[in-house]
Amino acid sequence: MNIDKDNVADYLYTRDLLDAPPEGSCTVEGLGGGFLNTVLRVSAGDRSVVVKQALDALRLFPDLKVTTDRIVYETEALRVLDGLFPAGTVPSVLHFDDAHRILVMSDLGKRPSLETELERGCVDLSVAGKLGEFLSSLHRQTWDDPELRGKFDNEAMQGLRYEYCFYFVEDPALNRVARRLAETFTETKLALLHGDFWTASVIAAEERVHTFDLEFVNYGHPAQDAGFIMAHYLLHAHNDPRIATTVFDAVEQLWDAYAEGMGGLLPEGTETTALRQAGLEMLFRIDGINQVSYITDDGVKARIRQAARPMMLDDEIKVAGLRRV
Repeated sequence: MNIDKDNVADYLYTRDLLDAPPEGSCTVEGLGGGFLNTVLRVSAGDRSVVVKQALDALRLFPDLKVTTDRIVYETEALRVLDGLFPAGTVPSVLHFDDAHRILVMSDLGKRPSLETELERGCVDLSVAGKLGEFLSSLHRQTWDDPELRGKFDNEAMQGLRYEYCFYFVEDPALNRVARRLAETFTETKLALLHGDFWTASVIAAEERVHTFDLEFVNYGHPAQDAGFIMAHYLLHAHNDPRIATTVFDAVEQLWDAYAEGMGGLLPEGTETTALRQAGLEMLFRIDGINQVSYITDDGVKARIRQAARPMMLDDEIKVAGLRRV
């Protein structure tokens, strides 16, 4: 079966995952862009849950088949992170329907994502520091764990990412760097990665970070997560000059908190590798198949291409020097 707004409430009621309200009605709200999944928030009375079903093809590219095993990995990752961090850091798994690849989770609430906050021009340096602390805690707590390494290979989703998010670059020099990055990330298995740690997968509220959408979870190189989140901050710096200085400060705060949290575990060259990933992700989000909606100006895109190039090619570049690029 495929869940939708018409049948999801019955799906939950018949499995005792949500109590039907006395008046017999509930509210169903679509979440996310729906590129890979159907995601719905279902509210009844004072309780709500989130229901996610993995699709076997991309909605924009129906001929491109995608493994639904990703939701199995995501379910297991949520259980692992729920045991590593305070309650509410990630959604709790309430039910997993393996046959239909449906995951029912607790609802983290209707607070705006970090991406929405940045689009509004709101940049909080303390949030950036919390992101660095969260990421270092995740990587440090799962470092060199043979069991997790075996459980979270998620090779199909990593292969999909390399094919469409790494190899799209036409410039020969940048393409070579992108392919070396893919080789590094394929061969180096050091810690459990969120795998899709960007500003739309984060809610930064109260005293800590909340995160979700872990279907790209994998056991890999920590630079992938760090580069990913920095890229999505930096896109806003180049898109909106009014907040650029503060965003650069936030990226430095994030990296410094991450590096400090990792301490002696941080592999040599991680900063350079993370910046290469960040530059590549910035290019993908303006030139690849899944572009951010808030950047449409050709001049802004040109600035981003100019900034991303040294991030990918200059071995000496540092996070602290990005504002001069």
